[in-house]
Amino acid sequence: MKQKMKQKKTLYGQQGTVLVIAVFIASVIIAIAARFTSGFQLSVARTEQSIVNAQLQQFLYSIEDFSSWVLIEDAEADDADGNYIKNGVYASYDHLQERWATSIDVPIDDAKIEASLEDALSRFNLNQLQGRPSPYSVNGLFVERYTTAQQRFIRLLQTHPDGIDVSLAEEIMQAVIDWVDPDSAPTGQGGAENNYYESLDPSYRAANRFFISVTELRQVKGITNEIYSYMEPLLIALPNAEGFNINTASLALIRSLNQPNVETPLTEQDAVMLVSNRPLMTVVGSTSDLDEPPLTEAYESVEDFLTSNEASQVFGGDPIFWPSVNGLRTGSEYFILTAKVSMLDYQRSQISIIKRESTTDSAKSVKTKVIRRTREQL
Repeated sequence: MKQKMKQKKTLYGQQGTVLVIAVFIASVIIAIAARFTSGFQLSVARTEQSIVNAQLQQFLYSIEDFSSWVLIEDAEADDADGNYIKNGVYASYDHLQERWATSIDVPIDDAKIEASLEDALSRFNLNQLQGRPSPYSVNGLFVERYTTAQQRFIRLLQTHPDGIDVSLAEEIMQAVIDWVDPDSAPTGQGGAENNYYESLDPSYRAANRFFISVTELRQVKGITNEIYSYMEPLLIALPNAEGFNINTASLALIRSLNQPNVETPLTEQDAVMLVSNRPLMTVVGSTSDLDEPPLTEAYESVEDFLTSNEASQVFGGDPIFWPSVNGLRTGSEYFILTAKVSMLDYQRSQISIIKRESTTDSAKSVKTKVIRRTREQL
């Protein structure tokens, strides 16, 4: 009897062990299956993301190609009138009523495209700010202390809605001069060279070269977050020292123009007069208002702007009181393309700077190239 009971216990024990082993094996198999399923799903998601991102990037490249075509068409239309190339130099005019200035927001298959072109010379180019006026005098008149572009930047700073006085604006300008110049001598009271920036925590050094990005301005002495937030949309860093286009310039940039030796910006009222009365485009062949004289598309030259009725009211009719023509343009070679593509649950944005230029061959053709791409700020 005892023997039989002992055998039963042994059998039950063996059965329990087998059950535990079976449960353990099943658990392992389930864990492996779950891990395999999770890994497979992650792999599928990664593959999907990679494919979609590649598609989104191709859309962005296509938008660049389309924008380049629009800009070339615009230039060739100007060239048909003999305006685009004169002695190999860009001589057209660009304004806000042209086709390139139209935004697009369209669905294409499963994707949605949003894109817009902006004249890069509607902004203030930071790389105008190197150099000294000639003659230069550290304690001289305004025009003897700062170049034309530097004078305009000082006035532009003063358009900040919270108010920046002339003294602070000059100190910031002096710090910007030191940021880009190659020497190690501070400029004026607000200047700052490596000895200042190396004393900060964290420390860094002045660039001592042209601005590559507008974001560099945040590192310059005197530029607060509030000042940068206001200035950033008004600025661009181009690989040259070009000025701005009076046909497309923002109200704040127009305020940076003023009579020589005037350190403060134009009043907002005067700037509104100059901006709101810029010439408008008329539709060729329009049958309406046939008795009215046709409007011009834009200021075709800086002289047209300075001799306009509005400019005469603001600056006076005597050329001695006109703003300097240095750096003023009526056309542009540089354009900012802002594009965003959405598809499924993904989206991708890109900002491109496109340069439009004439070729040097006898055909005088026009070409474009992308000189910079970024996903954040310029």
